[in-house]
Amino acid sequence: MRIYLMPNFTKPRTGELLRELCARMRELGISAAASPENCRTMAGEGIGPAEPEPDAARCDLILSIGGDGTLIHSAWRAALAKRPVVGVNLGRLGFLAQIEPEELGRFLLRLREGDYRREKRFAIQAELPGGEDGLPFALNDIVFSKAPEQNLADFEIFCNGRRIDHYSADGVIFSTSTGSTAYALSAGGPVMDPALEAILMVPICPHSIAIRPMVFSGEKTIALRSRGALQAVADGARRTTIPPGTTAVIGRSRLEAEFISFGEQEFFEILTAKIKQRS
Repeated sequence: MRIYLMPNFTKPRTGELLRELCARMRELGISAAASPENCRTMAGEGIGPAEPEPDAARCDLILSIGGDGTLIHSAWRAALAKRPVVGVNLGRLGFLAQIEPEELGRFLLRLREGDYRREKRFAIQAELPGGEDGLPFALNDIVFSKAPEQNLADFEIFCNGRRIDHYSADGVIFSTSTGSTAYALSAGGPVMDPALEAILMVPICPHSIAIRPMVFSGEKTIALRSRGALQAVADGARRTTIPPGTTAVIGRSRLEAEFISFGEQEFFEILTAKIKQRS
């Protein structure tokens, strides 16, 4: 077995955990690989061995080391490589990461033995007309927000070609069910079972108390247009500018994320435990 490591070196415990991880992988006969840049960082700290590998598709799975943000970033790489991903949690909450650091040895053995299931996660995309750069993949959300010089942005919303709403707001979030516990939740959206294939639309500070979140089937095509320029950001990382009057089309991504699950806890058990940590 060959595992592709995607560590977040901004986390204080990453180096320590990587050192333990590589040692345990070596004991279990599992090969470690990582991007050439990460391999250089690891080698500089005496961590390894890990083989430089620019193509994650040449590995069996991707292991993300960090918080949920790191796992979301890793999921983009995993979707491109068509490989499953699992996370070791070094963040505060870790809704998505399946492995806690103290359980590393047990779960590595389960990975080697294939003792897990693979769960496909619904992802969305935003397309722009005329071949302009869109956002082909978002596991959590795509956020459309007003340009810095604007006080408010106006939004026209269409579903399957029919106009369903028109309002002013700071922005609007289009979230997957996986992303319903992220920015969408902070903006007043509901928590959704991540197994659902659905698109959640949550306005950000709308200029009317009548505007509320809406949930669409994942098979729907949603379009958004504004008279002013908009900023669009996928999963808090990949971004593009939407010119005034341009229609962005939001729907199911052509790429698909796949998570590894060990089936030890249901989503709502994890959610309840993590929310209690936050309070």
